[in-house]
Amino acid sequence: MSYRQDAHSGDQNQLQRTEFMRRARILAGGVVALMLLGVVCIPRHLSSQPRAAALTPASLYISFEQNSLILRGSLPTQRSKTAILEQAHALYAKKGIRVTDQFTVDSQVGTAAWVDTIPQLLPMLGWMVERGSIIIDGHSLVVTGQVTSPREKADVLQVMAPAVRAGLKIEDRVMVAQATASSPASVSLSALQLSLNQVLAKSSIEFEPDSATITAKGHAVLDHIVVLLRKVPTAPIEIASHTDIGGAAEHNLQLSRHRADAVKQYLTGQGLTNPFTTIGYGSTRPLSNKKYQPGLPQNQRIELLMIRTT
Repeated sequence: MSYRQDAHSGDQNQLQRTEFMRRARILAGGVVALMLLGVVCIPRHLSSQPRAAALTPASLYISFEQNSLILRGSLPTQRSKTAILEQAHALYAKKGIRVTDQFTVDSQVGTAAWVDTIPQLLPMLGWMVERGSIIIDGHSLVVTGQVTSPREKADVLQVMAPAVRAGLKIEDRVMVAQATASSPASVSLSALQLSLNQVLAKSSIEFEPDSATITAKGHAVLDHIVVLLRKVPTAPIEIASHTDIGGAAEHNLQLSRHRADAVKQYLTGQGLTNPFTTIGYGSTRPLSNKKYQPGLPQNQRIELLMIRTT
């Protein structure tokens, strides 16, 4: 009896060991499977060091044409945008030139040293004849336009120096206007006179009331005239100033002289070398003998007249 019990007990122990080893193998296989699953799947969803998004290079395009300055591009900070716009308004808006802001500020745009040099570049667009542009793609600076003399071209190149130091490659497409036989240092005086008359008929050179201070609108008209006169730098021009018929004659005469001088000072300040003559007619040559009323021409005006030397 004792022998049979021992044998039976031994068989049970052997079965228990076998079952234990089978379960251990299953458990070990499960652990290995989980480890493999972790190796394969976890990297697809988790990363100990998330990658930074690639930044877009800053870009800029500024054009000056038809009495309008348009600024657009992508900038890294509001501070850089504000600095550029403040300079643009200081240089151009106060002269009546329309400044259009189409800038975008984006945190995904990378910072660039050249961005801080843009306010220093803006003045050169005002030296261009009729139109000009500045384009920056992040690596190169392309400047296009036309100036009236080699001296102005040298000034443009000098202004671009900070951008060069900031790492931009310069593409200079600024041309110097050349006089030709068909377009003499002088476009025909009659054609020029017609152009001046058309400008002044459309918009007069305005002044503050009873003053020789030119208004912003008056500066805008003069800037248009500067473009025309640069084509004939040697043509003699008379700046004739007239006032309304109201007020004392002597006062009107002095006021007209001061206004003519103010126009000459502005034109020469823009680099024009024409021989200018100023004359104040006061109220002696009115367009109308009636005092100013809506719908009637104003006697107060500036005329620019070609002086023929032959």
